[in-house]
Amino acid sequence: MNTSTYTAIDYDWLTKPTGDPFANAGGYALKVFSETFPEDDILQLISRATDIYVDRWDSKLNTFFLNSKITQPSFKPAQKKQETLKYFKSLLNDVDALKGFCRISGRNASIFPAGRDNSILSGSGKFVNFHHNFDNGIMLSKEILIRLFFLPLGIRLLSGKVCVIDSNNSDVAAQFAEDNCKTVLSDIAKNCSEGVLKSPSAAPSTELFRFADRIIKDSNEIDKDCSLTLYLFTNFGAKPELDIYTLPFEGMRFYRFANSAKYKDDWHSFIATKYFSYDYKKAEYKNTTGKYLFADKKNGNQEIDEDQFKYWKNSVYEKFINGVSILPEILKWSKENKFNFDIVKFYEIKVRKMKKETINKIEQMADFIFEANTDKFSINKAIKKLYAVDSSYDLRRFVLKDIVAKYYEKHAEEEQAIITVNDYTNYLFPDTDSWKETRDVLIIALFQKLHEKNMQIDIEEEQQEN
Repeated sequence: MNTSTYTAIDYDWLTKPTGDPFANAGGYALKVFSETFPEDDILQLISRATDIYVDRWDSKLNTFFLNSKITQPSFKPAQKKQETLKYFKSLLNDVDALKGFCRISGRNASIFPAGRDNSILSGSGKFVNFHHNFDNGIMLSKEILIRLFFLPLGIRLLSGKVCVIDSNNSDVAAQFAEDNCKTVLSDIAKNCSEGVLKSPSAAPSTELFRFADRIIKDSNEIDKDCSLTLYLFTNFGAKPELDIYTLPFEGMRFYRFANSAKYKDDWHSFIATKYFSYDYKKAEYKNTTGKYLFADKKNGNQEIDEDQFKYWKNSVYEKFINGVSILPEILKWSKENKFNFDIVKFYEIKVRKMKKETINKIEQMADFIFEANTDKFSINKAIKKLYAVDSSYDLRRFVLKDIVAKYYEKHAEEEQAIITVNDYTNYLFPDTDSWKETRDVLIIALFQKLHEKNMQIDIEEEQQEN
């Protein structure tokens, strides 16, 4: 970027990270834009962006900047561009500037009022009583206002709303905006850009996990503990709204683990069966082909490959971002399919915060159940008993009667019990609510041991999750 034309601006603050996800995304998009046109000064870059918005996108930015110069319906295209450049030129020259602290960057600088016409979800300048000191709006520096102007180039539309992904790791946050801006510029060069980039994802959860795939695949050196936050908003109409979806660092760490070379096949086979689409309601996943089969009465059977169905809604992803355990989903899958128990252990310890001692004790109990029940009928009976457990009391009785008592009968000469008082109170039953997780992990461990030994048993479908 040519920095010699306008000197009353802090160029570092055009792109450096802030605490605001929208200003961040706009700054990262501006960085790509300036690297694409390195000879342009800042006003020329603003002019190029304005041309895209007005000429290529038909000024369809109402969801960003309501009642702005660009979205003003009474203005002709030439006037929209003229008024927009006039406004930003006045900012660059500090016309009508006040001195104070920018509400986003925190800098003591020249500041200007921001409203729904030039910033995101910042209120209306008409209601001065809503702002500090009866200001005309949230007061922002010109650097932040310029960054926000480039925001439409660095985001995606998801279900008609603006989607921004931010992260505690600035490199990850930059990746999302930079990828989008590069795609927009590429589409413009091909003369096929008609508006803000649209996401193929059917849900915010799917968008988060597809971006997580991007990070895991191409950014191996990025902090393994990074988190992802998706902001879904609209600034349009009488009811601007914002929804926030988070994939916390524990979830990101688990997802990276599940997609590592050793476990990827098991995880992929499991997760592929959890997609669904309202357009293909009766589509069924076929593990043999890795595709969904949709029976269409008009067009016959239709196969849908992963490049398409991976953008559908996914029940596991939905539970993940809502903080709901995915263990019941894994339990259903484990009945008929091999699933590396290491994935379950990692999930329980890192995401669900189960103690390592609890997992180790559950594995030990599973080993003993196989030791004490040598035939399929006895193992089947033990698993059915566990399925019938519907309270902490029932699980305690099972552990005491079917494990502790039987172990004592077979190993009476041993000094160490299979479950000590400390194990019982601190690890297996530390509270009244953890019993469900303990029971499900134990059943999954038993199913996986059956798969390892190539033993098949029949568990009726009426067995309930409790």
